[in-house]
Amino acid sequence: MGEPFSINNKQLRDINEAREVDKLSEFGGVEKIVESLKTNLETGLEDDQSGISTRKSFFGANVLQEPPSKSFISLLLNSLREPILILLGICAVIEIILGATVDESPTGWVDGLAILIAVLLVSNVTAGTDYDKEKKFRALNSVKNDRRVKVLRKGKQEVTSITEIVVGDVVILDTGDWVPADGLYIGGNSLSVDESSMTGEPDAIKKNPKTKPFLLSGTQAAEGNGRMLVTAVGMNSEWGITYAKLIVPPEETPLQESLGDLAKKIGYAGTAVAVLVFFVLAIQFIVEKADDWKWSYMQSFLQFFTLAITIVVVAVPEGLPLAVTISLAYSMKAMLKDNNLVRHLAACETMGGATMICSDKTGTLTENRMTVTNGWFCGQYFTENLETELPSKLAKEFIRNFVVSMSVNSAAFVTYPKDETAKIQFVGSKTECAMLVLTDKLGFDYNTIRKEEKALYSFPFSSEKKRSSVIIRTQNGARLHVKGASEIILGLCDHYLDEKNSPAALGKDKVDELKKIIETMASEGLRTLCIAYKDIKEPTEEITSYPDDSLTLIGIVGIKDPLRPEVPDAIRQCKLAGITVRMVTGDNKLTASKIAADCGILAEGQDVMEGPDFRKLTDDELDAALPNLRVLARSSPSDKHRLVTRLKHLREVVAVTGDGTNDGPALKAADVGFGMGIAGTEIAKEAADIIIMDDNFASIVKAVMWGRCVRGNIQKFLQFQLTVNLVALTIALVAAAAGYGEPLKPIQFLWVNLIQDTLAALALATEKPTPDLLHNPPSGRNERLITPLMWRNMVCVAVYQIAILFMILFAGDKVWNLDENIDQKSETRQASVQYTMLFNTFVFFQLFNEINCRLLNDDWNPFRGFFTNWLFVAIVVFCAIAQAIFIEFGGEALATKHLNAGQWFSCLGLGASVLIVGTLVRVIVPPPTWPWLKYNNVPLFGRKYVEEKDEEMRSVEPKTEKA
Repeated sequence: MGEPFSINNKQLRDINEAREVDKLSEFGGVEKIVESLKTNLETGLEDDQSGISTRKSFFGANVLQEPPSKSFISLLLNSLREPILILLGICAVIEIILGATVDESPTGWVDGLAILIAVLLVSNVTAGTDYDKEKKFRALNSVKNDRRVKVLRKGKQEVTSITEIVVGDVVILDTGDWVPADGLYIGGNSLSVDESSMTGEPDAIKKNPKTKPFLLSGTQAAEGNGRMLVTAVGMNSEWGITYAKLIVPPEETPLQESLGDLAKKIGYAGTAVAVLVFFVLAIQFIVEKADDWKWSYMQSFLQFFTLAITIVVVAVPEGLPLAVTISLAYSMKAMLKDNNLVRHLAACETMGGATMICSDKTGTLTENRMTVTNGWFCGQYFTENLETELPSKLAKEFIRNFVVSMSVNSAAFVTYPKDETAKIQFVGSKTECAMLVLTDKLGFDYNTIRKEEKALYSFPFSSEKKRSSVIIRTQNGARLHVKGASEIILGLCDHYLDEKNSPAALGKDKVDELKKIIETMASEGLRTLCIAYKDIKEPTEEITSYPDDSLTLIGIVGIKDPLRPEVPDAIRQCKLAGITVRMVTGDNKLTASKIAADCGILAEGQDVMEGPDFRKLTDDELDAALPNLRVLARSSPSDKHRLVTRLKHLREVVAVTGDGTNDGPALKAADVGFGMGIAGTEIAKEAADIIIMDDNFASIVKAVMWGRCVRGNIQKFLQFQLTVNLVALTIALVAAAAGYGEPLKPIQFLWVNLIQDTLAALALATEKPTPDLLHNPPSGRNERLITPLMWRNMVCVAVYQIAILFMILFAGDKVWNLDENIDQKSETRQASVQYTMLFNTFVFFQLFNEINCRLLNDDWNPFRGFFTNWLFVAIVVFCAIAQAIFIEFGGEALATKHLNAGQWFSCLGLGASVLIVGTLVRVIVPPPTWPWLKYNNVPLFGRKYVEEKDEEMRSVEPKTEKA
């Protein structure tokens, strides 16, 4: 059986790599390639699903091959390469050898074996966590890299995933779209492509089917629109070939970096304690054994060294960066269910501190389901049933002119589902789609009109000019059709079509009348558009613009876009959370004010400003106006960008929504950029940090909750980790200095390390967000990660734990009436009941304090929502059961003794008492305020920054604002 196509990937790649018209001609030009690929430039592919599958298998799929994932074994070997674990393993092996050969005890080797097993256990848990994390991030990346593409198939435009594009497809490109594969330009209107990302060429390249037809994947349509024939996909495309050579380092967030730095500092402190413990134990041992030296005593020095290394292992909080990674991976996956696709990890953290949100109106606050409800045509104002009123009261010639203008001056299209209960699918500008729906209701097929009235030149919508236009050929020459912002287009008109469908002079009285009609529609929350035309001579050469003054007004339409029902409550939640919401829109002042008031953004006494007035303000004047500004109407992308930069200059943490190509600079300038998943252009999505899959403002509020949750989870783990470290290091150092040897053996330290670094990170980093998070003020730009409340909780709880453990260490044998014949020499006290109780109480202190650490505020109840996190409950229960097994069956290998019921009850009771102490601390003890303790002239403890931030936020909210 022969090959299904007469041209193959190698031949197509030769054409793409050469990017020369002569090379294209060698293969017979575009016509021959179209024939070889068995496609059609007018209707696109006619293939069914089996035909698409055949193309994928022959030419390849449009996916980029990810680097091979690391296996569990490779991750395990990588974790075993940690220098500290290697050193600990070597010590354990030497201890096994000495214990089996030199030590007089028949079980002297058991301690070393236990440490070796613990090292392997820690490495396996770390490798398992990394393996699971990588799987989650790969799954998220597959979603993140997916895009929607417009394609022509079976004569109809449809939207499909970029991964479904195949060689032979005809792809439709509009301004701002990413080129999804390599291909050939086969027609369009003034398509220019930014190829800087692939070729380094700084200027956009204007495409031409005859001289510059080559399109490269990974580039962007800078302006115009067009169609391309796909010739190479996936790893066979130019971007795929480049991608195969790239090694992209893993993304590290600012919080991960700062916590990594903090972990180093804590590690240095732990290393210092470990060195002190080693020398204290060694000196004490030498003094004791100076008169009776044996070479077997070298094993004791090795044990001291092993203990010191273990203290370093415990002190170095590897769990801090791990907790960030787990929390981010968990939150990213959960945020996707809340319609937030996170593209940049740092955005999860930053969103938790957002103080300002600058939101678009259309599609974000409103449903983006546009419907033409009102209109002024031929001197008459219509307010309902346009599809029946217009044909009955207006001339057929006028209706034809009107629908032609709506059809050709648009790049959008509408898909009507076969199922009548399903929604109509709008692709492209929703405003244009609403007008296309009206065209269909008036009995015209806009696709047929587009074929009959082919556009000679198209000038896409410009945010600066607030209009779009198109030139079509007529019997007497050509006609320029224009549509755009009502007051702007009206100002360009000097005639209008009267009731006889004849141009009539547009005098001042008529202009005033039309302005009032525009105001009436705008005050009802309708978006208004003017539609006009101008007869011109057919252009004889290629043009990039055309004078659009002296127009004839066809009509004014009012388009309704209902407010999303959930938005008012979402705005209220933002205010409750201390976040100020501003609307930035291209609509006129009246329309914007109506929508802003309805959703709760605009209150009495707050300001609405239009773009032209906004641009006249100096930076100082703008800074003074910003606290009371809530709505920016008739804004340009440069206005939006300036608003964001000035807010950031005032130390605000700014989130911005955007859907247009020109929103890119503002999205990049913001601390967190939200791109629209439905209405957004590819450039807007690429510039964004988070993509809102449903274009809904309520999803932004969920992102705020998740952002605060991520930060809070890291703080919870940090609170837990530092408490454990403080207690463990203090006990080890004081016990050694007081001559009590090693109350906690290396194997026991490693078990504590496993609890605190991995299991606690997994438990605390997966806490879910609650609405209560929105009751707190935002952390802002400079809020410290360790707050005064956290310092209070950690220090007070640690002091209590240390006091109880000292009591067990120094007087436990008397308190519990333990065996008084225990030899007081340190090496014989290691497996005593007293030391077992010390270790057991220490572990249960941490397990119960892990529940305490769920709270960062002054709430008294640490069990609130406890049983909603099954993973947290499971980890606590598992650790408790494992600890019981550790104690009762550990024996000499784990340096533990059997405890009776009374001793167990004492350990559990003392451990649980930390819950009562933690609650009393939160309820009674105020946070520290020590202004004299400073770093870089900023108080380490105190509320100075928080108080300044609160005052700043109060100044932002006007006195006249009403709830």
